[in-house]
Amino acid sequence: MPDYKHIEQLVEKFLDGSTTNAEERLLYGYFAGSRVDRRLEKYRAMFLWYAGGMAAPLPEPKAGRTGRTAAPWAWAKVAVGAAASVLLLAGVALGYHRHQQAERLYATYEGSFIVRDGKKITDLESIMPELKRIERNAVAMASRSKDIGKMSPKEIFKMMDEDNKHDNNGPTI
Repeated sequence: MPDYKHIEQLVEKFLDGSTTNAEERLLYGYFAGSRVDRRLEKYRAMFLWYAGGMAAPLPEPKAGRTGRTAAPWAWAKVAVGAAASVLLLAGVALGYHRHQQAERLYATYEGSFIVRDGKKITDLESIMPELKRIERNAVAMASRSKDIGKMSPKEIFKMMDEDNKHDNNGPTI
């Protein structure tokens, strides 16, 4: 009687359509016998149908599970992969959101500049801390002086100069 590996190779050859007539007869005889390896049992009905000249309708596959059973850890791999995908997507979305916020912030200050040591500096990245400080000072002045809208520019600049004397971060204008 042929061994399991030899029959398995012949089944693969048969499914590829490359068996000889003699090899097919060997397969038909093997599957018609009473000692079919349990791993090859799923092919029995098909080979008996071929051996019978394909006259009867092809038998329906047996109900129940077919194929390999997934190992318990296979679901864990799928779950970890899904979680990693969700985290990656969340990270990309967060990064994109932060980028959009930065773009809006820089668009707000587009065209801004400061003059330091007689040089006009327009690089937003380098002047942003000072622009933010100036903005905070303006908000603080507005809260202190409710009538700033009635003040002349000269009075406003005087108030700013007084604030700058208390602030060591440098000039605002």
